[in-house]
Amino acid sequence: MPTRQCYNRAVETATLPFPPLQLRQMVGPIVEDSYYDNPDGSYIWGPLDIPPLKAGEAYRRVFDFGCGCGREERRLLLQKDRPEKIVGLDINPEMIDWCQNNLAAPGVSFFHHDVWNVNYAPKNSKNRVLPIRHIGSDFTLIEANSVFTHLHEDQSKFYLDQMRSMLAPTGIIRATWFLFNKKAFPMMGDNLNTIFINEADPSNAVYYDWKAFVTMVHKLGYRIVHINWAQMLGFHNIICLGRSDNFLDISNMTPPGTSVLGY
Repeated sequence: MPTRQCYNRAVETATLPFPPLQLRQMVGPIVEDSYYDNPDGSYIWGPLDIPPLKAGEAYRRVFDFGCGCGREERRLLLQKDRPEKIVGLDINPEMIDWCQNNLAAPGVSFFHHDVWNVNYAPKNSKNRVLPIRHIGSDFTLIEANSVFTHLHEDQSKFYLDQMRSMLAPTGIIRATWFLFNKKAFPMMGDNLNTIFINEADPSNAVYYDWKAFVTMVHKLGYRIVHINWAQMLGFHNIICLGRSDNFLDISNMTPPGTSVLGY
């Protein structure tokens, strides 16, 4: 795939600023520069050559749902094969302001999403969800790192439904999920499919029953097309969803017990 030259070269990749430490600490425990860098210009999530996609094809137009302080955008801008379009969305206004002031460029834009969260957006309006379809369409990749791991089931259904019309025909959603097997919790009925770890803030971490998750995404018109199972029990799994019939659905499997709680 040829290198795209759609960005303003005045934005010198060698001088792209790193997000300030304060914002990095809000995003997560890993704050080192190397975690926010891409010195060799490689595809930051690998080639994503999930048939029928060819290596690098998914990176043409990227929507980062929950972009935080721009870690992925900074790394995408350093790719040798840069996306022609990058859109970042986040609920934290301070992080969006920083991204707009330091990473925005032709083809790169950021938007604040006015949804409330007790830790990340306590000053936002008390919205549980808001539409996102207006952000754009024909995205070849929607990234959602550490987002659905903090959303309740109704919120996840809402945003996955919104994303379906935002995807290109062979576009994919690459997202992280916490998974468990509710057979290990016999008190859970058919309509109880999530568990939480924090009484004060249930959004701190939300685990989804694997079978209920499969049913949910199928009802929303998706196929499960690729999975990177968690390397440690209870940690997040990276799951790719697509809506094209050209993708092979791999949902008919039993998750490994070393990666998903209760198996």
